[in-house]
Amino acid sequence: MFDMTEAIGLPRPPGAKPRRVRAERGLSREAIVATALRVIDDEGIDAVTMRRIGLELGTGGASLYAHIDGKDELLELVFDEVAGEIAPIEADPKHWQDQLKSYLRDWHRILLSHRDLARIGLGRVPTGPNSLVGMECMLSIMRAGKLDDAVIGYGADLLSAYVTNSAYEGSIWMSGKAATPEVGQAYHRELETYFASLPPERFPTLISLVPALMGDPEEDGEARFEFGLDVVVRGLVARSKK
Repeated sequence: MFDMTEAIGLPRPPGAKPRRVRAERGLSREAIVATALRVIDDEGIDAVTMRRIGLELGTGGASLYAHIDGKDELLELVFDEVAGEIAPIEADPKHWQDQLKSYLRDWHRILLSHRDLARIGLGRVPTGPNSLVGMECMLSIMRAGKLDDAVIGYGADLLSAYVTNSAYEGSIWMSGKAATPEVGQAYHRELETYFASLPPERFPTLISLVPALMGDPEEDGEARFEFGLDVVVRGLVARSKK
């Protein structure tokens, strides 16, 4: 059985190796990926090792190497699997900005739903089949908005980085300072008190902006993400008109 990329008629991405795997009872690439995703959802990326996934599947870690080159490839496959959770959008020139924001909101929400999965996307160019479908969707929406090609090229990278970094930062907060709404609100109040207690002669601007800087703890994460999303999309439009 050949690897997934060949099976669906796509060329192998850079660095990928051809693989012919033997069928093993109860063990497949799909099962390995599904198990790794479950571990990530329960414990986070650092809990994923070949040995751990092998144990979860009732086999040794070495058995996995017939299907997966190693942890790096496994994490990329998991990331691509999750990318398939986003429904593609047919681009509409009249509503392209709303469509682009909607698509990126969905991607952000999906990443946040899988703990620190967003970390896998940092510093990588996803080339899996689901990721390619997502890339095609996002690019076609921007093309429908008649943005310059150069703006689309840089803009796609900027938007992807913004969503991925925002989701990863959100996962850090949700696993620590905002593990529960009560913990997050308590920390929010502590920060407000701390900033307000700073020497006013040294930090007059910071103190005067404490309410704006802190925002509403119950809505702040979503509001900040929406603000950044709007700024980036508007910036792409403005840059394309120069």
